[in-house]
Amino acid sequence: MNANFKLALDHVLKSEGGFVHHKLDPGGMTNLGCTKAVWEEYVGHPVSEADMRALTPELVSPLYKRKYWDKVAGDDLPSGLDYAVFDAAINSGPGRAAKWL
Repeated sequence: MNANFKLALDHVLKSEGGFVHHKLDPGGMTNLGCTKAVWEEYVGHPVSEADMRALTPELVSPLYKRKYWDKVAGDDLPSGLDYAVFDAAINSGPGRAAKWL
């Protein structure tokens, strides 16, 4: 069993950065790579800008694990490939990432 989730998530969070809300970004309000829509779906209720700004790695980690890492069976993939497929799942969806794999 591969135990690279934390390392892969650290890389994702580093590349995604912090809070952004740019009018030309189709993802809209985003923090730590998590869009407002994805966070609202995960928590099951609408969230404010303050809620989005308050996201921490500890808060988003379970979302990334369940919604992306587990969906692409990251624990079953070789090191390096696990991160690439995980990152692709975040940016393009788990189904598309799995097809690319």
